[in-house]
Amino acid sequence: MKEKDIEKLKRERDEYLAGWQRTKADFLNYKKDEAARVGETARYAEERLLLSLLQVIDSLERAEEQIAKDTEAGKGVAQIAEQARSFLKSHGVREVKAKGQHFDPELHEAVGMVAGGESGVVAEEVGKGYAFGDRLLRAAKVRVYK
Repeated sequence: MKEKDIEKLKRERDEYLAGWQRTKADFLNYKKDEAARVGETARYAEERLLLSLLQVIDSLERAEEQIAKDTEAGKGVAQIAEQARSFLKSHGVREVKAKGQHFDPELHEAVGMVAGGESGVVAEEVGKGYAFGDRLLRAAKVRVYK
């Protein structure tokens, strides 16, 4: 082989190698992006499920308030409600603290105002708020001091 042919083959080799390296890098980036997208989709689905479960827990807690705790029905409702709360906790859902806190529009939804306390402080929690990881699932419904 001539020196000229060898140089041509080396250039071709280098071009093919560079193309392969770019393709490999593109594929690795695709895999990383796809894994992130799948993870985000799964997290969204889990959030939707947990948000739906919050409505059930609200109903159970209202039933707990209405049924005497010393009856069999009251004990059963309380036990089911506790199981549901434990389920939420095990999945990383936590209650948003509201009463006595300064009103935060990112965590609280004001549904009314009351007189008698420090202005801008949550006086009463009307509905519980919940967070999941770093996201708010549902804002706490609150009444705030004027």
